[in-house]
Parts: sequence; C-alpha cells; structure tokens
Amino acid sequence: MTGRLALGVAAALLAHANEAELRRAFVGKQVIVRVDMPGTHHGVDLNLDRDDPMDWKQYSQRLKNFGVSIPKGRSSTVTSLIVKKDLIELQLDGGGFGTFGDDTSTSVSTYVPKSSYESRLERDISRETDAGRKRRLQSDLDRERNRRRREEARLRAQAETANAIKRQEVMEKRLRGGSRFNLRRVAGTAGVLPNQMMDWLREYVDFGGPAVARPVAPSANSRAILRRGMSIDEVRNKLGDGKLLSESVGAEGVLTQQWEFVTAEQKFVVTAVEGLMVKYAMTAR
Repeated sequence: MTGRLALGVAAALLAHANEAELRRAFVGKQVIVRVDMPGTHHGVDLNLDRDDPMDWKQYSQRLKNFGVSIPKGRSSTVTSLIVKKDLIELQLDGGGFGTFGDDTSTSVSTYVPKSSYESRLERDISRETDAGRKRRLQSDLDRERNRRRREEARLRAQAETANAIKRQEVMEKRLRGGSRFNLRRVAGTAGVLPNQMMDWLREYVDFGGPAVARPVAPSANSRAILRRGMSIDEVRNKLGDGKLLSESVGAEGVLTQQWEFVTAEQKFVVTAVEGLMVKYAMTAR
C-alpha cells in the first residue's frame, strides 16, 4: 500500500468514526428548538463562515412558503445526522417534508389522454384513399375528440376544489414532516466533535444538560432580553408598544420593517423581516 493510499484510507476511517460518534451523541435524543422550524426538507441553513450564520431573509421566506412544522419551544427528536464534505445535517422528526418519495405536487391533472379508438381513427384516416370513407372516419374522429375535450372541461371545472384539497393535504404533511438544520461551510467535518456541534447550534437548539444552559425568564426588575428570531408580538410583550419607523416590500414580496421601542432605561431600534426580528440596536437613555 502506497503512502498516499494509506493516508486516504486512514482519513476515510477517521471520517466514518467521527460521523458514528456524532450519531451516537445526537440521534434518538430529545431537543428543544429555539426558533420556529420551516416545514420543508430545506430546513434552516447556518453558514458557519459568516459572523451571523443565519440568513434571516431566507429563513423568513421559508416560514412564509412552507409554514412552521416544529414551533419554537417544542420538544423534537433527532432522527438522523448526516456528514458530508462541508455540510452536517441534523434532522428533526423526520428531516422535513419534501425528501425522496414525498408527493409535493399541489395540483391535480386535468389531462385526458387519447383513447386507443382515437389513435386508431387517426391512423386509418392517414391510410384511407377513398374520399367518402375518409369523411366518415373524420366524422367519427371529430366526435371522439369532442368527447375527450368535454371530459377535460369537466375535470377543469372540478380542479379548483381538487387542487384546494391537495394543497391542504400537502400542508398537513409539511406540518407533520419535521425539519432540519444544515450546518454549511464546515471546515474539516471529519474532526467535528459533539460539543462543537452543540456550540454552533446553542442559539437555535436547547440540547439540555450542562453543555447548554437553558434560557432563564427575566424577572420584572431585569432589563428586557431580546434574541434574533423573536416575533414582533414577543418584542411588544417585553418592551411595550413600539413605533413603526419604516416598512418596505422587496421584489420577492418580503416585508421588512423597522421599529422603535423606548423603555425607562433604553431605546431599541428593531429590524424585522416578515414579522420576525433579525437584528436590533440598543442605546441607553
């Protein structure tokens, strides 16, 4: 065995052993999510090469498009952990609707294929040389085509109700299908240890135990605590009614707002995307 091949085999064994260690540490364990999880297999992307790993605009859009499958504060089960080249997937309650085998279509087909009779008439007409016989065949073909068009029209009339039912079925499956965290841009996945995983995810997942401190509710005398991902309603509950400074709708229909909240000691300027706080600035009064 050459030195290069030996190093390659050793690296592969190390990566496999490390993935097995991460699975033992997490798969089957109960966790509590600290953010709403979108009902899709795309889940939540965390780009570890950025100061703020969360793309809040993308996150808000996924919540808007797919709904919430695991609300924040709810316990869920780690059902799978997958390590790839620079990506680690932590799958919760099934990993999210839309994985292989899930029917994601929300429309019902109204297409009616040609019958064998119609196809045979078309073939016979193309071969027929007698004009009278050809006209009779064409008349039969027109009747058969009209029958197929009437059936398609009937199906289109029913499609609106059928599509609404299908959309509802897909949404219900999304809400039951779980979600996932995608840790992207991971340098050296083969060397990642469980504690490092927990540290990357501590803002978004409560793993329990001493490694991750559970959030403590602030007392009435303590200053308000804000965190990214809170809804504007939650911010109001902590800081009181605020003042809307500005709002805009982007090209993709995403609503961005800026709010001002003033307390006895501080002033907060909060930026929200689709009703979720993505950042804030605090100054003393």
